[in-house]
Amino acid sequence: MASRIPGGGSVTLNRSGIRELLRSSAIQNMLGGRMERVKAAIPGSELEVSAGGNRARAKVLNGSDYDEANTGNLSRALDLAGGDRGTQVKTRKPKKRT
Repeated sequence: MASRIPGGGSVTLNRSGIRELLRSSAIQNMLGGRMERVKAAIPGSELEVSAGGNRARAKVLNGSDYDEANTGNLSRALDLAGGDRGTQVKTRKPKKRT
């Protein structure tokens, strides 16, 4: 099944088409731009954007997990960048017993 994309070409919506879309340079640029705001909030951090086997990914590298646990800088930067971290959970809240 082919679908027209507004303003441009077309993509086939099957596994290889979705994989191609998720690895595209447009997605890499979008992720890089969003994570640039996170990087700007953490002095001395680095931004790494790459395309893996199935999708593009962006990482902000800063210290170790131990440093993050003690400072919370990366979590604070994600909140400042306007992400939706922590707003949705997969499990339901337990109901109050009566």
